[in-house]
Amino acid sequence: MSDHQALLELTNTYLRGIYEGDTRSLRTVFHPRARIEDVTTGSFRSRDVDQYLQAVASRVSPREAGEPLRMAPRSIEVVGEMAMVTAELRFLGNHFINLLSLLRCDGQWLITHKQFGPADE
Repeated sequence: MSDHQALLELTNTYLRGIYEGDTRSLRTVFHPRARIEDVTTGSFRSRDVDQYLQAVASRVSPREAGEPLRMAPRSIEVVGEMAMVTAELRFLGNHFINLLSLLRCDGQWLITHKQFGPADE
């Protein structure tokens, strides 16, 4: 499988996990020491994977809310053992852009850093 295809599959697993609120599948795409950072609350917020997944688990998922899946990758760039994925997500009244930094760790692509914020409209 090409790097691009592997990253597309990982991104789709990530997006499906967000849509369904499936923290088990989300955990498989993040490096255990990944950071998730944003300023959506008005100030800088930095969380580890466990804190982030607790937040996902505590909210109603877009699927449970009866929303259609409106999330998709916008771009995938690979540079050696590094990759950057940009994804657009619309759910629960929000329109976000996610910037996902990935590294190939022991032969497996994993998200090591996630930044997200509102999309420019």
